[in-house]
Amino acid sequence: MSGELEPITEQADRSATFELIRRLADTDIGGLERDEITYALQRLGDPRGVEPLTAIGLDGSRPVEVRQAALGVLESTAMCPEGAELRAWWNSGDDLVRACILRQADRSESDLLEPVARDPHHLLHRHAVIGLEFGFEEPRWQQYKILGLDHPDPAVRRAAADVLCWDEPVAAEPGLHRAAADSDTDVACAAIETLRYYHSRATLRLLHEIAQGDDARAVAAQASKDDMLVDFEREQMSLRSWIVPVADILGPPETDPASPSTRPGRGRPRPPVPTAAEIIATYSDLDGLWTAKLTALRAYDWPRVPAADRPAIAALLSSHPDPEVRELSCRMLANWHEVDTLLALAHDPNSGVRKSAVYNLRFVPPSREIATLTWNLVASGEVAATRGYEALATCAAHTPPGELDDRLIDLARTDLRESIRAEAISQLGSHIDPLLPLLTEPPSMTWAIHLRLLDACRDSGLPASAASTLRDVDNLHIALALVQLDDRP
Repeated sequence: MSGELEPITEQADRSATFELIRRLADTDIGGLERDEITYALQRLGDPRGVEPLTAIGLDGSRPVEVRQAALGVLESTAMCPEGAELRAWWNSGDDLVRACILRQADRSESDLLEPVARDPHHLLHRHAVIGLEFGFEEPRWQQYKILGLDHPDPAVRRAAADVLCWDEPVAAEPGLHRAAADSDTDVACAAIETLRYYHSRATLRLLHEIAQGDDARAVAAQASKDDMLVDFEREQMSLRSWIVPVADILGPPETDPASPSTRPGRGRPRPPVPTAAEIIATYSDLDGLWTAKLTALRAYDWPRVPAADRPAIAALLSSHPDPEVRELSCRMLANWHEVDTLLALAHDPNSGVRKSAVYNLRFVPPSREIATLTWNLVASGEVAATRGYEALATCAAHTPPGELDDRLIDLARTDLRESIRAEAISQLGSHIDPLLPLLTEPPSMTWAIHLRLLDACRDSGLPASAASTLRDVDNLHIALALVQLDDRP
């Protein structure tokens, strides 16, 4: 990166925003310079840039590379529109714009995403596959990603290998093994990178064999193998018989692990407690060095702020034009039990702000209104993955013990979102007896449901005879959970 842009980027100096946008749109600059400017604008994350960047990105008369750069900034900073405005973008019929929408689609755009994701011949199919990475847990979405591993276009195969890294569906493991030998090196390396999260003996053996080579695949395989070995070697004493088929790959077990330090840790010093005047002066200024501003916002010791200063601070930060500020303010608002403001942010136009508000509502006094809001959110199907289980956990925190059990059992049995099913099991605690037959079912996506049930049986003392069907599963975490179940008092 050029010396001129480096301090702007590192310090997120937003006083440079508009000049950088002007330069990004300049057709006389080279591709490398535009890439550096694009990266700098991504790091700045300045909400004031949304309007001019949108104008550039939607302007079909501009060069493609300029429009792609502008849309890329909006996409990477999560500042693309949502709702009706996003659909207006889609209805423009502009494939460059539609590709951007597909890559960052939310569940509310499933109707736009799915026709493209299920059509391997669609011009924008790769972008739809990329868009499936987060929040699309149901089996049909997983199947679209897995099918992408065998697409004739290596760019699609690589996208599929990349996005499978997040959900880690068990059904993708054979396809990823094949992709690790793909004729395209980039596809193979992407598959090998994703396989580091598949903790099976078969995958460890495959990575070990690929690592014996002398090409880029071997380098990637060695890195993934080293990452997996941390877990395998840590557990090999507990899993003596299960580990035998790959024992030759593992190092010697630790017989005398180093004891953890008993010296008390020294956390980072918190910044001084800000006054309302200081907060207002700092965060009302949309210019300046925003890396430091956002770092301080994450670290402030909000409980020490005097009560008299809190209303002005809460009003400013919860309505700030920067969605990242609104998102970070949710922890502060929960600390101060500013329930009404948090409830308002749970309906914020920005999905990241909504997620943070719903999560932090868990930490305010019990409220039937919050329980209803979060249950409706879960039941609507609007949320999944992290947003899904956080919403359900918040609902449980605001519901009297036992009142939610029947609904939790139904979710664990029938919901298609694994995150919701797993969280439902965790919230049930020892009341999981009706769900134990699920241990005999194949994984809906990962082994998370089975692991939650095994952990609950271990902790509650419930018998788990159905667990015998899992003895032959090739998964480190399942094997360890079974050993821990057998070893319980």
